[in-house]
Amino acid sequence: MNSLILISLLFFCACGQQNVEENKNYGLESIDNIALKIDETTPNFSMGLQYFADGDQEWVFNINWNTNSLQMYELPHGNLVKTMVFEKEGDQGIGGLMGFHIHTLDSIFLFTQHGDSFVLVDTAGSIKERFRYEVPKNHTNAFVHNVSYVTPPIIRGKEIFFKTRPAVVSNYLEMTDELLSTSSLGFKLDMGSLELDLLPHRYPKGYLENGLRRFENSRAQGKSKVVYSFFGDHNLYWADDFDTPLKAVDGRSEFLNERLPLLPKEGVPIESQKYSFASSRYDNLIYDPFKDVFYRFAFPDLEVESEEEVRALRSNPGPFVVMVFDGDLNILGETYFEGGKYLPMNAFVGQKGLYLSTNNPDNSDNQEDLMGFEVFSFASFLEAF
Repeated sequence: MNSLILISLLFFCACGQQNVEENKNYGLESIDNIALKIDETTPNFSMGLQYFADGDQEWVFNINWNTNSLQMYELPHGNLVKTMVFEKEGDQGIGGLMGFHIHTLDSIFLFTQHGDSFVLVDTAGSIKERFRYEVPKNHTNAFVHNVSYVTPPIIRGKEIFFKTRPAVVSNYLEMTDELLSTSSLGFKLDMGSLELDLLPHRYPKGYLENGLRRFENSRAQGKSKVVYSFFGDHNLYWADDFDTPLKAVDGRSEFLNERLPLLPKEGVPIESQKYSFASSRYDNLIYDPFKDVFYRFAFPDLEVESEEEVRALRSNPGPFVVMVFDGDLNILGETYFEGGKYLPMNAFVGQKGLYLSTNNPDNSDNQEDLMGFEVFSFASFLEAF
């Protein structure tokens, strides 16, 4: 009798908590596996991926720095259907390919690491237009990277919105909170007139109040929100659009240190490397337009001692967390992934869900001639009731 009462109480307590914790009972579950069949010139670690769908057709684009090319793979079979190789110099030269953005199949934007220009091409690899602009004062040129702190450009008609970074100091360690909080997070460029305007969204005041932090950030555009995630801040920052003020919302991970660490000002280089690669921090923020959710990648503290261990984290980052927020930035849940199987830097969103690379060098299933991915969708733990 007592056992039945106890079971009943536990059941009702669990159901009673369902309303209290209803936003934190979702996790990612594996639903599928796919592989891209790469050639001998293509490493199985990508420096940039993007999913694109047109009706029933699905593709994944991969950037290949080795051959200065963009590859197009079809899904679900993963066959390579097209390779666009670009000259670095000459009339048809674009420079060294750094990043890309697929707007449509006839509008593909290509970016280089340095310079004040970018190129528009189509899937035939033909250059349609070149754009050159004046880099904004005290800021960098457009920063487009498809792996690290991803911030895809946003195209609205003739306007394109870019991420930029502060260039007001020559040494990272010289940055102050006052200088950072007056720096813009992006700029808008009119592709017709080439007129440029810095966006009113700035780094949060107080970010460096208690000491130095890396101020890398990732931005994602949702259905009704522009959202920013910073390396050393639990909060997410959002606005209705680029011309409205930013607001903060708590986005902390339960797996990260409550007091996020500070960047060492002085000391041996390994301490700075530990801070960047082995301490609690936030990384990419990715929007899923098919499910109207945001994925925030985070890394918990990791015990490392030697320089060799720290260096290894650059390509094999160890355990990580994927947080899921709904379109209004309510946290639905977070999933912890052990190290040694996935490469969180190689992730993209498709109609099925979140694709995570399985080409971790410690993964026994890792194959050199395949770029493998496990597909995850978020599911309610409450379905057990």
